Amino acid sequence: MKLTLTKSVPLFQDVTTFVFEPEEPIEWQPGQYMHYVFPHPDEDNRGEERWFTISAPPYEKNITITTRFTDEKGSSFKKALKNLKAGDTIQADGPKGKFIIDDFDKKYVLVSGGIGITPYHSMLLQFDHDGKMPDIELLYANRDENFVFGDEFAALEAKYPNFKIHKFVGDRHIEAEDLKPYADDQTKIIYLSGPEPMIEAFEKMLQDMGVPEDRLKTDFFPGYPAQL
Repeated sequence: MKLTLTKSVPLFQDVTTFVFEPEEPIEWQPGQYMHYVFPHPDEDNRGEERWFTISAPPYEKNITITTRFTDEKGSSFKKALKNLKAGDTIQADGPKGKFIIDDFDKKYVLVSGGIGITPYHSMLLQFDHDGKMPDIELLYANRDENFVFGDEFAALEAKYPNFKIHKFVGDRHIEAEDLKPYADDQTKIIYLSGPEPMIEAFEKMLQDMGVPEDRLKTDFFPGYPAQL
């Protein structure tokens, strides 16, 4: 499927959302991702393929990529993505993935590291649009005070008493003691989204606490270090 860039929206100096119009209408569930193929000059060893969560809620209709740009050592794919102009196109297929919430009677804990917040953005905005917000606590860790989508989440927290945000900034990482109450609460389903090393560590930590597989859902972002 061809996607045409309509605009890019800087969220912070190092984070941008790219908004693409699909060549034909597309439906997805909040939390799903797409596979992108983008041939570009001077490709590095990571090549022309990437997988990004659709950061927009489905009701917005357009496909969005929200990503962080690290420094000059970033991948050739991201450099080419950053240089796209309105009207330029890329190829994509999907949507895919099972990192979704479809049972609104259960209680959820959403754990996010850095740019791992993107699937939750899609979920929460769609829930708000549909007028049904599950019981959710969001544990959101970030390297600094520039929380991506932070203002939107704050507005939702003010609107819904059953949605709570817990922020972790800089060296105040999410630790075992922060997760233990949710691990012990059999009513909570725990979702993990962020850099792959972080997700692997949290998944093992929670399994060691006795959390069964049916209470854990994971979604990781390859190519990012564990530091948030």
